[in-house]
Amino acid sequence: MSRPPMVEDEIIEVREKILDTAALIMMEEGFYGLSMRKIGKRLGMTGANLYNYYSNKDEINIAIRLRAGRLLFNVLESAYEGGRTLSEKLWRMIRAAVSFGITQSPYYGILVDLPTPKYTDYIGTPQEALAKEELDSSLRSWQLVIQCMEEFTASGGHIPGNIKDFQIALWSQVHGLISLYNNGLLSLLEDAPEERVGEVAKLLYEIVCRMLNIAPVTIDNESNFL
Repeated sequence: MSRPPMVEDEIIEVREKILDTAALIMMEEGFYGLSMRKIGKRLGMTGANLYNYYSNKDEINIAIRLRAGRLLFNVLESAYEGGRTLSEKLWRMIRAAVSFGITQSPYYGILVDLPTPKYTDYIGTPQEALAKEELDSSLRSWQLVIQCMEEFTASGGHIPGNIKDFQIALWSQVHGLISLYNNGLLSLLEDAPEERVGEVAKLLYEIVCRMLNIAPVTIDNESNFL
């Protein structure tokens, strides 16, 4: 008796499992170490079945980056909308970004760290349109933080330098903290790296508040920062 056709939710679940597995392989072996055969082997899927979901590893690479960008934007947008003041929004967004970078490290690493083909590499190829969609999606997180800073200056606040430079400086500090944890260096320096990540994130937030001349919100000592 033949298997009944998969419903949409089942198809999405399989596609996401493929992306999760491919992301792990890419973090272990890089983009050029990724192959449809390796993905299929880890998932126990035949090549023919795998190709029902994705046509090649370039499509998978773009799909991973697209999903990563959407996941990051969703947590940042939720943090932004959950804050009542700029100070609260800022803390919630820093915390959300750090938590995402660590708990979703394969997706974060591929989105911002790993040298994989990006939009410009796909111009003139069959994947160009999908790659452009991925680029636009990934930039939404960047644009959300800029929006937050523009709202601050529009209300009379002052940002050192200009908004884009301040944005780059802020992202660099957040990314540095995530990288120290994800590459294992923080574990060599600290017995409780998760706790240290939380403390450093709070310190970074307080420094940024001083730079913006705004009062930081009171942050409870939370054991589950991540």
